Amino acid sequence: MADALTSLGKAMFDDVMMAEKLPSAVVQRFNECLITGAPTPEDDQKVIADTMFAWARELGAIDFAHWFFPMRGGGGAVGGMLGAFKKDTLIDLEFGSKFVTKPMKACLPHERLFQGETDGSSFPNGGLRVTHS
Repeated sequence: MADALTSLGKAMFDDVMMAEKLPSAVVQRFNECLITGAPTPEDDQKVIADTMFAWARELGAIDFAHWFFPMRGGGGAVGGMLGAFKKDTLIDLEFGSKFVTKPMKACLPHERLFQGETDGSSFPNGGLRVTHS
């Protein structure tokens, strides 16, 4: 069995992978949104999520994580920087199904990928900050 740490970070949907997999216009608009703080257009969100889902399934992925560093700090690490992550699956329920017990489907809805998450720095006031950028 291979050591998991030797392959750490080899399957990341980073700038290089985005440039390889996404249309260049989508990458350009996405990067502009990161710089300006403007929201990513919904059509681009859908393209990014669909492309990322296909890429992840090619690699056999069944889940993903949002990795972030709480703004508040105070986690005990040097400088108060302690990373955290929220794990999510690449499945969802078919809410449109007529059945009471909803069947599952493999997917990565853009709404799940592009959302604000509470990260602990927001508590106790309940505010949100973007963690996908």
